[in-house]
Amino acid sequence: MAEIKKEKYTLEQLRRLRGYSKERLAKKSNVTSRTIFIYETDIEKMRNGKYETLEKLAKALGVRVADIYLDPDSEKPKKLI
Repeated sequence: MAEIKKEKYTLEQLRRLRGYSKERLAKKSNVTSRTIFIYETDIEKMRNGKYETLEKLAKALGVRVADIYLDPDSEKPKKLI
């Protein structure tokens, strides 16, 4: 797996950095690909989602929940790596 810098990334950015499709992440995390799609397209739904679900996604991506970009007011990273 590629080393990820200690910046905050969106769920989609983390997934793509790992080279995972939504379906592959769904299988690795035991979270539906529909939920992943919703979280990637609607930050408010992800912020209001179950912490347990975010934990599963973070574990499958090899990051902490705190490493996932959740704040819609924060500046997004300009480069992935």
